[in-house]
Amino acid sequence: MPLANELKHYRCYEIFSQSTGVEIREASKVHEENGQVAERAGRVQLRFFKLTPKTKPDDVTQIRFICEPDEAFGLALMIGQVAASSAPCKEKLAPHKFAGGEQGAETVTTLSVEKWERGGKSGYALTVGRGKDFISVPVPLGKFLFAGEFLKSLAVEQCWVERPEKKH
Repeated sequence: MPLANELKHYRCYEIFSQSTGVEIREASKVHEENGQVAERAGRVQLRFFKLTPKTKPDDVTQIRFICEPDEAFGLALMIGQVAASSAPCKEKLAPHKFAGGEQGAETVTTLSVEKWERGGKSGYALTVGRGKDFISVPVPLGKFLFAGEFLKSLAVEQCWVERPEKKH
């Protein structure tokens, strides 16, 4: 177990709003065969979270969205398109679907970026949704564009795989 003063270095960018936030960081996917790690591959994780306490025991306080490197790169390009738009618009990544849960129900997670306009005000947001739960993070333009650049950089850096060497 690491000591309390041991620090782990990883690339990460956090954006906070009044009541929500998103953390963008490097991640990896592990594939196991017969209880052994057969392969590890780079991914990009977006962890959306609420800064407010739970009001009900089953409240969702965070939702993770794990992207493959090319998916994270596509998200970065979407951020650029939305930021450059003169009108309100919304772009979504392809939804992630997982079987399981109650009675084998399918869980669908969506991730979108948008330029919004309401009541004479406008801004940008990153939003994740899973079932009936949504976490939206309003973002100023500078941070929105920086998130896009960070995703681009991280996407390329996370394009790796670790496999056992095959002996010939």
